[in-house]
Amino acid sequence: MGGKHSKYGNEKAIKKDKEKGKGIFTKKHKNLEKIICPICNSSINIKFFNNHTKACISDILRKNKIKPCILYSPAFDSNLNEIIFKNILEYEKNEPNFNYDKRLEDKINELKIELTERKLQNEGEGEVRIKLNRDDLLNDTLKQTENIDFYKDWSVKFNAEEGIDAGGLLRDFFTNIFQILEGDQLKLFIQSENNEFSYILNPFLYQNEENFKYCRLIGLLMGKAIMQNITINICFNKLVYKMILCEKIQFEDLIFIDNQLYKSLNNLKESLKYNDIEDINDDNNILKDLEMNYAIEMKDVNNHLHSFELIKNGRNINVENLDDFIQKRIQFLTGIYEPFIKEIRDTFYKYMPIDRIKCLNSDELELLLNGRPFIDCDEWKSFTEYKEPYNENHIVIKWFWEILSGLSQKELSNFLLFATGSSRVPLGGFMELEGNDGLINRFNIYYLPYNYKVKNFIKAHTCFNRIELPCFTNKKDLEDAIHFVSGNQIWGFGME
Repeated sequence: MGGKHSKYGNEKAIKKDKEKGKGIFTKKHKNLEKIICPICNSSINIKFFNNHTKACISDILRKNKIKPCILYSPAFDSNLNEIIFKNILEYEKNEPNFNYDKRLEDKINELKIELTERKLQNEGEGEVRIKLNRDDLLNDTLKQTENIDFYKDWSVKFNAEEGIDAGGLLRDFFTNIFQILEGDQLKLFIQSENNEFSYILNPFLYQNEENFKYCRLIGLLMGKAIMQNITINICFNKLVYKMILCEKIQFEDLIFIDNQLYKSLNNLKESLKYNDIEDINDDNNILKDLEMNYAIEMKDVNNHLHSFELIKNGRNINVENLDDFIQKRIQFLTGIYEPFIKEIRDTFYKYMPIDRIKCLNSDELELLLNGRPFIDCDEWKSFTEYKEPYNENHIVIKWFWEILSGLSQKELSNFLLFATGSSRVPLGGFMELEGNDGLINRFNIYYLPYNYKVKNFIKAHTCFNRIELPCFTNKKDLEDAIHFVSGNQIWGFGME
């Protein structure tokens, strides 16, 4: 298969085109205001589409249960509280976010052009091979990336596997390493208490070098994914993206972390706003009746109760201004998360052009990294190519799409991962799937003769977004073969 080439192709040609005033990305996309959700068929404003689709499939995703985290005991609460207050203002010291009034496509084009310039300036031609062991992927990744050349293309070689990376193995690596970084093993993240499936940083995480180095790795990999146009499936909470971009955290953002907390405070705000009593001290009276003070309690996943004061001696100070209490609550949250977000942000910004990244808002950054949050089978089918004797009217191909159309989003995600090395669709959709040379290489299906003597499996060449589909003689056998792939995450690469 040969080595993987850069998305940007021939850097010298690009430099020449830039001098002539030519851009790299010329493909135009429609500016849609609303999209139909493929899960519930609702017409959704594109601004809220990502969160909506996540909510639709949350019941499926919640089957991936998270084991309890190792947390502080209550004896450490006072120490943790002190650490939090030292970091409350750190987040607000960062540059304010400045979003330009431009289309997302234009923002991404400008980002890619500047990244190409950096690649040229840093002599990023050639590639760096990373040798990894799947059984110790995290430690191997930390060692291999410690002093790695960021601007050269990375290729991956898994020990004891014959596969040669032409793009697919690298995508597979990103999928695997982020599953570890988000997962139960490190205790870095816990599931948010909201209506969508997303991960927020563990609020009781130890602030030590071990956890900080994992956060720095996240920042490095986020930057590299953008650099090499790799779509990664990370379920970070919206607050994580907002804090990476230093967007101001608002009251409404509490809904991303704790839906019940947001509802309770919002109901209280509404009560204070619309109460019928004319006494000038109504707000104070209501808050006093509730016996609110500047102390809060938080339960960890083991239901251990932890108590914190939002201001000094807050347990003995009554709340007289709800907006002030909410602001202190938000500052407390940013104080918890900022030390770890800072490690991610600093490493991410080390390689990314800050002014271009900060042109994006949190939704746009999430889309850039994660691609589209859903898989549309009709779109997938529209941008698929076939190798003779297969064509769109071949009976096996018709069976193939009928079966895929009946799969869940999770199953479709597994099949896409098997076929391309990534479980997410690129931001530009299936029309922008890339091959081993960094150029557009649409999903393609090759013919494979049916062998009556052996079990027939579907084969994948992730570097080329290709599957080899046996010419099954009946739909049931094809359905079994597809379900074998879509019902499992199949790892490992070989050679023929």
